[in-house]
Amino acid sequence: MATPPHKKHPSNGRCRDVGDGEPHVLLVPFPAQGHMLPLLDLAALLAARGLAVTVAVTAGNAPLLQPLLAECPSVGVAELPFPSTALIPPGSGENTKDLPRHLFRPLMVSLAALRGPLLDWCGAQDQQGRGRVTAVVSDFFTGWTRPLAAELGVPHVTFSPSCALHLAMSHSLWRHLPSRRSRGDADEVVTFPEIPGSPCFPWRQLSGLFRQYVAGDEVSEAIRQLFLWNLGSDCFVTNSFAALEAAYVERPLPDLSSRRVFAVGPLSNAVATSSDRGGKPAVAAASVAAWLDAFPDGSVVYVSFGTQHALSPPQAASVADALVRSSAAFVWAVRSGTAVPDGFDAATASRGMVIRGWAPQVEVLRHRAVGWFLTHCGWNSVLEAAAAGVAMLAWPMGADQFTDARLLAEAGVAMPVAEGADAVPDAGRMASAIAAAVGKEGEPVRERAAELGRKAAAAVAEGGSSRRDLEELVQMLTKAV
Repeated sequence: MATPPHKKHPSNGRCRDVGDGEPHVLLVPFPAQGHMLPLLDLAALLAARGLAVTVAVTAGNAPLLQPLLAECPSVGVAELPFPSTALIPPGSGENTKDLPRHLFRPLMVSLAALRGPLLDWCGAQDQQGRGRVTAVVSDFFTGWTRPLAAELGVPHVTFSPSCALHLAMSHSLWRHLPSRRSRGDADEVVTFPEIPGSPCFPWRQLSGLFRQYVAGDEVSEAIRQLFLWNLGSDCFVTNSFAALEAAYVERPLPDLSSRRVFAVGPLSNAVATSSDRGGKPAVAAASVAAWLDAFPDGSVVYVSFGTQHALSPPQAASVADALVRSSAAFVWAVRSGTAVPDGFDAATASRGMVIRGWAPQVEVLRHRAVGWFLTHCGWNSVLEAAAAGVAMLAWPMGADQFTDARLLAEAGVAMPVAEGADAVPDAGRMASAIAAAVGKEGEPVRERAAELGRKAAAAVAEGGSSRRDLEELVQMLTKAV
């Protein structure tokens, strides 16, 4: 059974009761680490500004809210049973981190079955005097909440954990359904004429979510409908900042129905994140910091490819070999399923640390010794590095990552090292790229990254662009009562 939200929110470090008739925002995340973390950061910011906030999750995802609830005990939880559908085999899991990749798309579609139970939950809150929901803010993978908000008669806000450019590109693809002239040509170019600069990408670099679309297929058509529902939102919110994406957030875009886009990031910079944000770290942040203290400023390379992609044995061997040959100091966060070659830890013990499991990434990137990040270019990782003023070695693999890598290249804060989820980079060339990055050749890139970090800090500070957008969003949500 769904649990009622807590009816308190913080005020000057204390909690006070929330009465009926006050703003009450329902947040609906998509159950994937890269999606949930920034939306929960936004929940903390909204709660700190006096809004009653409830987060709707299925029971299996409820434990992931514990860091947020520890910091913001006023935040409520609407805990719902995971929907039983034919698309997801029972016991498969309720979060993408637990699911095989072929079930990601069915998961998106299955979650739409929560619309009815969540509507019933909202009605119960109103009837029992627990605080009527006055606005819905949901992940852009949960577009089914748009008709839910319409039934409640409240505003709907679509939240993007990705950059504004990818947000616009995604909705352009689902609106126009560009067709391929040659199905065998992975390099066929797709252009986005309604986006500033008319960016173009080869077919292979588009999101796999769209590339798997088949007209008439149940799952494909349901996913398209999720994105089309988003276009009826009152506005969009993205975890980005104007200095990085001015062209895509300064004016409404036709591909987003000319709706306002609020850029409120980097959210990891705007809230006091804890080291267990997203999971209990395999190694304490203080232990990693103590190890890093022995190295000069900017000399260490942090290596991580996110939570969704396990490197194949050849890929892991190539990365390990490159790190050995580069002679650079490093911290490598290795996710489950990635096999580090035998003997690697011992061979690099004097200058390398391997973390198997969840790493305190934000704290690592903020350490003065870390100057580079070998990354898959997932947007959370990109923003955390940008906020820390850390330059990047880019290996985009899929999803929004090619778009992210493009933005980084435009900003001059990244150097390419590989491309594609199946690529096995040449270890020698990767080693040379790492060595060049930590050497003289990488200094201009590092300087631009440091400047971008200062701009990111300014964006979320008093009077900054992201702070202003956040306050305007809060005003809009407050007026929705």
